[in-house]
Amino acid sequence: MLAAFAVATALKAAQTDACTLLTPEVIRQATGEQVANTKGTSQTAGKVRQSQCFYTLPTFSNSISLTVTGPAGLSRDAAHEMWERWFHRGEAGDEKDKDKDKDKDRGKPESEEEEAAASAVPISGVGDEAFWVHSFVGNLYVRKGNRFLRISLGGKMTDDQRQAKAKALAAVALRRL
Repeated sequence: MLAAFAVATALKAAQTDACTLLTPEVIRQATGEQVANTKGTSQTAGKVRQSQCFYTLPTFSNSISLTVTGPAGLSRDAAHEMWERWFHRGEAGDEKDKDKDKDKDRGKPESEEEEAAASAVPISGVGDEAFWVHSFVGNLYVRKGNRFLRISLGGKMTDDQRQAKAKALAAVALRRL
């Protein structure tokens, strides 16, 4: 009976709906705009499940995307392993990744996320670990346990303003995760 409860709990945790983590009121407080539309999607790829919520705002460039990546099914470490590959690739003592790098294009990133993570800046004060990745929008990646969030913000703000808003939104989302 206890094993069945553990399985059900693990499956429920893996199936977090990103749209339940931030309310329209929280988005309004962060941006000053009302949410015009919310669209959620999810997908499972191998041992990882992603749930994404796109919060459309009246000023479209200010819209926010929240993605939750977690284990699919009972593979509890899959999302954490993805995080480690993206943000800690090639760190000293990581023999397993070094062997993979030799076999995969001599250490070149396998995905756009890994390529972006190569320029990530560590951020303190949110989650177990967090990184800021700047592209044409700002992306805050925050890990908590074996899951992680990505909050993407656009709009006409400085990078510091985007980081501050993303950290505030992440803090709310992590409390509901």
